[in-house]
Amino acid sequence: MYIEWRFNDEAKGISLEEFERDYEDFFGYMMLKLGDYQLGWAEKSCPIDEGDDDISYYINSLIKCGIAMLKYQDYKVHLLGSNLLEIRTHRCEYDNINITVFRIDTKKIVYSYEITYRELIDEINENYKKYINGIQEMNRELLESKTVRNTIKYYDAFIRLLGW
Repeated sequence: MYIEWRFNDEAKGISLEEFERDYEDFFGYMMLKLGDYQLGWAEKSCPIDEGDDDISYYINSLIKCGIAMLKYQDYKVHLLGSNLLEIRTHRCEYDNINITVFRIDTKKIVYSYEITYRELIDEINENYKKYINGIQEMNRELLESKTVRNTIKYYDAFIRLLGW
């Protein structure tokens, strides 16, 4: 797995209306792992840390990346925890995907890694299922939120492009 994350429990027990008004997205702990390069944390050691990574943003970005790769388009995602970094993806020959962590201010590559297209599809499917199941377990009512509906919309577009 290249992305590890878990929700914090802020959204447990709140109403859909309160979520839409006060939260809008699901937050938690996030870590990106590309080979021996790691960025972020799946679990932070500080007990007062509430886990403020925007999990919804990263799940949607992962799905949008898959859509872009299906269309043979490059894709960029800004890392929210580090405003100087972005991830760029490019579909290469033989259906491999090059993932580059790029430093915006110096225009230098921090790390580069290659995965297969099949690995990306599996990563999208696994994270989407974990995201939906996690929300269902945490607070079933929030499956009706705009955030979740948008994620489902992106995932449905991805699946349609795959031809599944």
